[in-house]
Amino acid sequence: MRWADLFAMSLGNYGRARLRSVLTTAGVAIGTALVVLLIALATGAEDNVRRSVFSIGDLRLVTVQPFQPGANGLSAVPRTITDEVVAQLRRIGHVESVFRQFDAPLGTIVEGGDDATIRPQGIEPNAPVDRGDLLAGRHLALGDRAVAVVPGNIARLIAPSVASAIGRRVTMRIGGAVKLGSTRIGGSGTPRDYGITVIGVFDEQASGTSVRIPLDDALAAGADNRGLTPDTIKQSTGYSGIAIEADDSTNVADIVRGVQELGFSSFSLKQVIEQIDQGFGVFRGILAGIGGVALLVAAIGIANTMVMSVLERTREIGIMKAVGASPRDIRALFLAEAAYVGAFGGIVGVALGIAGGQVIERIIRNLNPRTNPGPIFVVGPDLILAAFALAVVVALVAGFLPARRAMRMSALSALRYE
Repeated sequence: MRWADLFAMSLGNYGRARLRSVLTTAGVAIGTALVVLLIALATGAEDNVRRSVFSIGDLRLVTVQPFQPGANGLSAVPRTITDEVVAQLRRIGHVESVFRQFDAPLGTIVEGGDDATIRPQGIEPNAPVDRGDLLAGRHLALGDRAVAVVPGNIARLIAPSVASAIGRRVTMRIGGAVKLGSTRIGGSGTPRDYGITVIGVFDEQASGTSVRIPLDDALAAGADNRGLTPDTIKQSTGYSGIAIEADDSTNVADIVRGVQELGFSSFSLKQVIEQIDQGFGVFRGILAGIGGVALLVAAIGIANTMVMSVLERTREIGIMKAVGASPRDIRALFLAEAAYVGAFGGIVGVALGIAGGQVIERIIRNLNPRTNPGPIFVVGPDLILAAFALAVVVALVAGFLPARRAMRMSALSALRYE
């Protein structure tokens, strides 16, 4: 029997019992739609979470903290990040650049009053924290001294506008009592005043209290506050943290491992992304399993339909065998009918899943008009093809045993069947 004749005959048989075929196909469609809908929603949620993480920083960045690996909270064991440690970090493979950071004691911008509490953050030029978020002015540059890049809220306390704060000479008081919210704390050391010039203003969403100053200025202020020298501070207290940039995000894990081998704690957004991927992988599997249950129910319906079809067409099977149809032709005929159920159900199911997802997305956006997330429902060509293929495979598996039964049926017994 030619394939064209086979598919034409199977399509005719599919349409013979229309109501039964439609109901069976509807079961496959519902299962397929559920698979598409749930996986697409999970993918959209993952994409939105990943997009939020990407907006925080660079995946190539590894932050080194002055604690032993695995430490957190009260169990954190402090370690000192000295210049010798910095040199060791630079020798780790795939490290492109290393930036030191030293946090001076809390202080205030005198011209801003009690509300202008600051955390002076000593950084090196082109440090990752000092990139891309400027509202006005410029970032720190090599050779800068007695300058600062301040958050927008502080700039508005010392000048009428963000732009007019650029070039303003202000007094930075380090140490002594400061106000944090509604609480006033004693601070540390003897208060000392330093004249600084505002050269840049960054978006306060990054931080409302951090003031970025040259690293050497922060070390000098920290040393003055404790009555020490900057070199002594480097050896006794060490740097507050290190920012390492990898040559490629794929090498971040090797750098993290190298940092931990040196005895220091580390953090990277790359690790967060990997954990997100693992978590959502499990989540997608669970949702796919829920949709799979619906397809399993549909498979039982297909098997039942095919068994009934074999019983109803027993004499027809006998006649086909008597006129020369081979057992393989009989099996292929019934499998083709099952494939039609899967194919039609898959097409309808994919369309229903996409339509349902769009309706859900529209409802969510209407309920939260002020938010503007990325696509909530994400359907790619791979999901469409996979869902369609799954529907066809489930139908073929469900139709295999009835087709095998028809194939092995005796022609003489079939002709005698009443």
